[in-house]
Amino acid sequence: MKIAITGNIGSGKSEVIKYLLKKNYCCISSDKIIAKLHQEENFKNFISSQLHLDKKNYKEQLINNLTNNEFNKQLKKIIYPRLNAEKKRILPKFKTKQFIFHEIPLLFEEKLNSFYDKVIFIKSDCNKRLQRVMKRGVSKDYFYLMNKRQMNQNIKSIQSDFTILNNGSKLDLYNQTQRLIEVCEK
Repeated sequence: MKIAITGNIGSGKSEVIKYLLKKNYCCISSDKIIAKLHQEENFKNFISSQLHLDKKNYKEQLINNLTNNEFNKQLKKIIYPRLNAEKKRILPKFKTKQFIFHEIPLLFEEKLNSFYDKVIFIKSDCNKRLQRVMKRGVSKDYFYLMNKRQMNQNIKSIQSDFTILNNGSKLDLYNQTQRLIEVCEK
C-alpha cells in the first residue's frame, strides 16, 4: 500500500517520517531527496546554467526567485524528473513491504494524490509551524512565502483520508501516527 504523507511547511511531516523509520517502516522523503540533489555539484551546475544563476549564492538566488511563477515552472521541470528518477531507483528495495510511506509536501498542489492508496495530512496552527521552521534557521519571510504557495490546510484535510492534528507534543504526534498505522493494518 502506498501512503502519502503531506502537510504545509512546518506541520511535522519529517517528524512523522522519523517515527515511522524508527518503527522500521519504509519511507521515501521527497524533501530529503531534493536536499541531497542540491548538494550534488553537477546538479547545482545544471540548475545554475539552466536558470542563469550565479553559483556563488545559488541557494539565495533560488529562494529569491520563488515568487516568480515562470521561474518556478522552469525549476520544477528540472527538479521533478530527477526526483522521480530517484524514487523509481529506491522503490524496488521496498517491493515486498506491505506499506511504503511517501513524504510529499506539495501532494495536492501538484495533483499527485490519485497515485496513492491513502493520504495522511499533518495539520498544525500557523504560529506553531512558524516556530518550528524558525528553530531550523529558516526566516519568517521564507516561511510566509512557502506557506502562501501551499493550499489551505482545511481543503487539504477534507481531501485526505486521515488528518493528524499536530499542535501538541512529539509524543502526541507519535501516538496519533501509531493509531493511524493500526487502522491501516486492519
